[in-house]
Amino acid sequence: MFLESRLFKEFFLILKEMSQANKIPVYAYCFMPDHLHILIGVSEKIGVVDFVREFKGLCTKAAWGLGHRGVVWQRSFYDHCLRDDEGVREAAEYILNNPVRTGLVGDWKAYSYSGSLVWELR
Repeated sequence: MFLESRLFKEFFLILKEMSQANKIPVYAYCFMPDHLHILIGVSEKIGVVDFVREFKGLCTKAAWGLGHRGVVWQRSFYDHCLRDDEGVREAAEYILNNPVRTGLVGDWKAYSYSGSLVWELR
């Protein structure tokens, strides 16, 4: 579902607008066919849980506006805080390579539904 072009564009725009409005860095994002991987930094304006909750709510409204019905996201989400020995760049690379590991593409750069709002990657 998330790889439908119109839906992805709406979700990406919401992510970008929320990132800018809340001054929260999005180091990496990867929309998979049925879920999203995202690596975000901290913000003084909003916590991670509230950011994700608001993002999911806005995306659900956008999906319904495009004719989708029913549940868009699962109720909860999995989060992981990076430890001191885990680098942000390495975590971003891991996220960006999800489509490669699942066999969707041979090179993450060929995958149109991932990127960074912080770094120029391509």
